[in-house]
Amino acid sequence: MWKECESYKHKCAKEIVKGWIDSELEIPTNYETVSGVYNLGSDRRNRDEVWLEYPVGYYKENDYNSLDCMFDEHWDECAGWKNKNPVPTYKQCMKNNFNVVAVLDIAVQHKGSIFQGIEICHKNPVSDKKVEKLKNMGLNELVEIDADWVLNQVGIPKEIKIKRLLI
Repeated sequence: MWKECESYKHKCAKEIVKGWIDSELEIPTNYETVSGVYNLGSDRRNRDEVWLEYPVGYYKENDYNSLDCMFDEHWDECAGWKNKNPVPTYKQCMKNNFNVVAVLDIAVQHKGSIFQGIEICHKNPVSDKKVEKLKNMGLNELVEIDADWVLNQVGIPKEIKIKRLLI
């Protein structure tokens, strides 16, 4: 059973990165950069939602995959869940027989599907097992950003320094 034990540093860094993406900046899309610097490229979002703690998984009865279609667009297909928030919690997923494979720190969507995952690294890097699960679910872009780097910024950066390109 998943239990929340997130440090304030991790939580704060995650919220800051979400804020950067939600701001007037464009979404990073170009990984072909020198020395691990992640340039902010063209904006691929068609809605302004960037999600924190996004559960990645599937609902067996109708082959719903939460990377391919957003929860808020398919509530009826998700056993008629009633939720004020557009993204269910891990507990809500488990209660409604939604098989959670992994939870992304930050999920960025484009045209009704998740095209990019961002993981914030404070103490422990993202495990190879989690990366493999997300890759098998169909995630095409996953990066890891260092929490210390995020918290050392004094404003919105023009480029995001990635720790690792995972997918």
